[in-house]
Amino acid sequence: MQLVCFDLEQECLRVYGKNFGLATMFYPLFLIVGLLLYVLYLSMKKGRIFCSHMCPMHLFLETVNSPKNKASEHRQIKVWIWATADSFLLMEVILSFFQPLDRQFQLMISGNLPLIGVSLALFSGFMILLVGYQEKFCKKSCPYALMQMLLQSEKTRTMEFSNPEKTCTNCHRCDTLCPFILRPRFESNSVDCTNCNLCQEACTEELGSGNTLFHLLDPETKSAD
Repeated sequence: MQLVCFDLEQECLRVYGKNFGLATMFYPLFLIVGLLLYVLYLSMKKGRIFCSHMCPMHLFLETVNSPKNKASEHRQIKVWIWATADSFLLMEVILSFFQPLDRQFQLMISGNLPLIGVSLALFSGFMILLVGYQEKFCKKSCPYALMQMLLQSEKTRTMEFSNPEKTCTNCHRCDTLCPFILRPRFESNSVDCTNCNLCQEACTEELGSGNTLFHLLDPETKSAD
């Protein structure tokens, strides 16, 4: 049973077992638009919160750009394996909004060219992004990143590196863990930073509990204090 999908045969939108036809499809679509507007609002306040917690590309980058995988001589093979698995999963997530999995197999076996073409296009597109572009896509081409750059203001939460007592050991753990290949000590407050907190965790491991030099800076909370 599909929780959310567009039923092309019945011309309706199914949401958790309820059917919304052409006349009533407005209601679930209104909720979807409301959710998108809420994400925009959070982006203005919390930064690229979608990127750091929900984006498939960010999760992929955290995996393939981990210190263990960076040092592995088989890193490129692992990139291709993870990219293939993630591309297939993302392709199925999109296709399942329109056709259930068993129906997809039936149509493909019967030689349904539109479905085969759309599947190959989606799979190939995701593979190109995950293997060829990776963090470059997030920095230069992602529409959400562009939107966040436009929405960011002096009230947006950012990651701040502060080393007033010169306690940084220059261990470069923050550089090694950053999935976007940033230099967190110098670029943590840039629009490319997603506030994923990995640099903060790395610094804590190096300096001990409570001694991190990275802090999420929330201008509204600071002004309230």
